[in-house]
Amino acid sequence: MSILALETMSILRASGWFPERKTDITSMVDFLKSKGYEIDQSLIDVLSEFGGLKCKFKRPNGNKDSFYINPEEAFGDYYDKEDFDEIEKRVGEGITAIGQARNENTMMFISTSGKIYGETGYCLVKFGEDIYNAMNTLCLVLPGEQLE
Repeated sequence: MSILALETMSILRASGWFPERKTDITSMVDFLKSKGYEIDQSLIDVLSEFGGLKCKFKRPNGNKDSFYINPEEAFGDYYDKEDFDEIEKRVGEGITAIGQARNENTMMFISTSGKIYGETGYCLVKFGEDIYNAMNTLCLVLPGEQLE
């Protein structure tokens, strides 16, 4: 597990997160199952701790930024699981949409191994090897690792 930076923890706490947070994820899991997703432990862990959070903050340059973890809101009625098949091929493992980042311009995914990715257009970025590393990337406005 990666360590959260102090600034990251401050942004998360202002949004209602706290260490050891566990939220009811029943509706999120039911929604994902209805879309054809298999539910694995890394997904359950991330949704339990961060599901439902909406983080809004200012970047160091003063611009506003935000992200949220809520598969139902990210998907809406617009997307289907098959819409993300190309991303699965690119990362080499199964993914599940979990939210949006960068002011709702980037769809956010978790892989079966727990890595967190963001995709906008054809640009695919790995935000982190795990959710904690990804939280630092998002809250500290780091670029992440751009993938081919």
